[in-house]
Amino acid sequence: MRIEVFIDDESAPRYSLTPPATLELDTVGLSDGPHRLRVHAIEDSGTVGVEEIPFTVRNGPGIAVVGLSDGDTVQGRIPVLVNAFASRPGDTFEPTRAETPAPIPTWAWVLFLVVGAWSMWFAASDFGEYSAQQAATTVAVVQVAATARTPTAAGPPSWAALGEQVYGNKCAACHQLNGQGLPSVFPSLKGSAVVTAADPTEHIRTVLRGLTGKSIGGVTYATAMPAFADQLTDEEVAAVLSYERNSWGNQAAPVKPEDVLAKR
Repeated sequence: MRIEVFIDDESAPRYSLTPPATLELDTVGLSDGPHRLRVHAIEDSGTVGVEEIPFTVRNGPGIAVVGLSDGDTVQGRIPVLVNAFASRPGDTFEPTRAETPAPIPTWAWVLFLVVGAWSMWFAASDFGEYSAQQAATTVAVVQVAATARTPTAAGPPSWAALGEQVYGNKCAACHQLNGQGLPSVFPSLKGSAVVTAADPTEHIRTVLRGLTGKSIGGVTYATAMPAFADQLTDEEVAAVLSYERNSWGNQAAPVKPEDVLAKR
């Protein structure tokens, strides 16, 4: 069996090969535009199989036309911008040669202005909410200092600063700075029966060992809470629990480091 390769309506084969074979199709001598690759497979008996593959050659300069498209209906004088850029084999591509200047459409300017205005509004709203949360947290710390059962005479209880720091680093990302969590995702600590319970055992164990699949008020929270036993010391756990038990309107006795040690 032999294979003969033709271009368009050529009567003589451009390539004659014995299958299987590879070839390099040279299009340099072809004019730009549509062409056909015809492949004839000829058996020894003379039976011929034919395969045709259409392709397009673009060796000449590229052309860009702005102002007139296929199928447009026009009338009168029409401003048309025509540009061309070289595409010679072996040339290094230079973007500036292929650029066709065109005016920015009105809808793009309108979209840009709308997106810019929305971005500024969103940033201002988000900053306002963050400032409100920071103010609420500051007020809560002051309230804790006034209502905690073991305050020092010089100011806030000893666990307040450490508890707020640990909460901000480890807890606020899920339960939020205002302690209200995210509905159906992270439970609220504000007014939580576990957080404000007189016996802090469950609260301590939850922070030390983590928790998942907890149902609170008929809502099951599938997102797992990680265990912090290996990340926090007894003093840090006691401080953050005391902070949670005395913030956002919660009022409960602070937790001592020895209480945490007993539950490890």
